[in-house]
Amino acid sequence: MRKLSLFAGLTLLASAGSARAQAEAPAESPEAEPAGSAEAAPPSAAAVAPESKFRVGIGFLPMFMGKMGTGEKDDLTWGDMKMAYGVGLLFGYKVIAGLSVGIAPQLLLNVKGKDESFDPYDPSKEWDLMARIAYEYTVIPKLDVYAEVLPGYSIIQFAGGRIFFNEAPPNPKGLVIAFGAGAAYDITDQFFANLGVGYQMGFATFPITGGDQGHRTKFLRIAVGGGMKL
Repeated sequence: MRKLSLFAGLTLLASAGSARAQAEAPAESPEAEPAGSAEAAPPSAAAVAPESKFRVGIGFLPMFMGKMGTGEKDDLTWGDMKMAYGVGLLFGYKVIAGLSVGIAPQLLLNVKGKDESFDPYDPSKEWDLMARIAYEYTVIPKLDVYAEVLPGYSIIQFAGGRIFFNEAPPNPKGLVIAFGAGAAYDITDQFFANLGVGYQMGFATFPITGGDQGHRTKFLRIAVGGGMKL
């Protein structure tokens, strides 16, 4: 009887120790997935979207401190001009980082001398078909500064009533070139605004009895506008 009681006690003690050991054992961690077994999350659309290379824009062009030179092209008489104004378009393409090329046609109105004794005629229009080469540098995110050169060809459309040597002159034509600098700010990922300042010179001439006549113009050029990236 004593042996049976001793055996029962040892059995209960062993059972209690086994239960305690199981309770203290750490939970079995799930088996780690082998590296590379899970598929990488696809990159977001923004991460893979190509950079916008095309730019289209429109701008208002106030033209200040103008000078007009008229007369024989080798002996011009210069006079001050009234403020001209106009509108310009921009179509550009980014060739490499920072460098873009394109075209920038513009129309100027109120192209006229300030002194009536110097230019008694109605205001002319000036059509400028210009190329544009620009270099941009990012100062901070969304803000770029740029320098530009705009060579092109100009046609000055005379108003009616202008007479030279008893004949109506043809519209002056010739080279035009502008230089400028400015800043562009990205309002959104697609739309931007810009402000620029520069100087423009036109070298138009026209044939008339007695020899070619010059009709040159010079302006301080302001460009205020905006556009979008395509």
